[in-house]
Amino acid sequence: MIGKKIYRNTNVELLDLIKNSQNESFKQKAKIEFEKRNLTDKEKQRIELDYLKYKEFREKRKNESLTNDEWFTFFFFPFFTPKPRWREDHFSESEIERFKSYEFNKKLKQAEKVKVFGLLFWFLLLIIAILLYAIFELI
Repeated sequence: MIGKKIYRNTNVELLDLIKNSQNESFKQKAKIEFEKRNLTDKEKQRIELDYLKYKEFREKRKNESLTNDEWFTFFFFPFFTPKPRWREDHFSESEIERFKSYEFNKKLKQAEKVKVFGLLFWFLLLIIAILLYAIFELI
């Protein structure tokens, strides 16, 4: 819903904007768009049920931990993840921004912690490599 045109929102997203938006302008636009869709009472009831599921899933996702894939990405590639030519952002940074914007607080804290551990890992690996090189140069 962030940065989306109002007409591109789903019915459930519109209902969420109507019920929870702090911005009165967005709330009014969402109401107008929702009314334009000419939904029957049965469809509106279905949307209400879907909205309840949507809220439940959103709350569940806020409290989920990082997946193994996310954990490994932040640990092993904290600062040099490959980025495609067409992307302007860095993967780790964009994921952290996504966690902030969608309020995935638990994932955000874990990602920041794992990223620090990853940086320490690479720093220690570099120190060990330098020490091993120095030791073998002396022999």
